Amino acid sequence: MYPDENGRSTLDPRMVQRVTKLGLASVAVVVVLWVATLLPGAGWLVPGTSLTVAALVSAIATLAVVGLLLLLAPALADLVKAGLRNAPEVAERVASVTRVATVLAAVLVAHRGLAAAITPLLGGVGWLYDVVFLLLALPLLVALAVVLYGSLEPTADLFTTKLTGSHGERSSLESS
Repeated sequence: MYPDENGRSTLDPRMVQRVTKLGLASVAVVVVLWVATLLPGAGWLVPGTSLTVAALVSAIATLAVVGLLLLLAPALADLVKAGLRNAPEVAERVASVTRVATVLAAVLVAHRGLAAAITPLLGGVGWLYDVVFLLLALPLLVALAVVLYGSLEPTADLFTTKLTGSHGERSSLESS
C-alpha cells in the first residue's frame, strides 16, 4: 500500500495492475478459445485419436485459464486484504474465502474444459475422470465452507458497525 496526498494508505498500483492483467488474460483466452471452436475444421478428428481439433484446442486453452486462475488466487487475496485494511479481523478471513474459491473455480474449470479431450481416451472407465476431479474439488469445497463459516461473525459485526454505528451488540434473534 502507498500513502496518497492526504497521507491515507491506498492500494498498491502494481498489485492492482497484476490482478487486472491476470483477469483480462483469462477473459482473452476464453474469447480466443470460443472463436477457435467456430473455425472451419474444428470438428475434425485429430489423426489417430477420437479427439476433435476443438476438444484439443479447448484443453490447451483450459490449461492456460487454470494456470491464470491459480496465479490470480493469491493476488486476489492480497487485493482483498489491502481493500479491507481498515478491518483486519475481517480482511484475512475474506482473503481466505477469495483464495479458496478461486482455486476451487480453477478445478471446476479444468474439469469442464478438459472433459472433451480426456474422457474419450479413457474408454470404458470414463467415470474415473469425474472421480479424480471430485477428489480434487471436495476438500476445496469443505475448506470453502469452513472459511465461510469462520468469516460469518466478524463480517456480520463489520456490517452491523458500518450500518448502525454500534459494535458487538447481539440481536434478540441471535441470543435466543
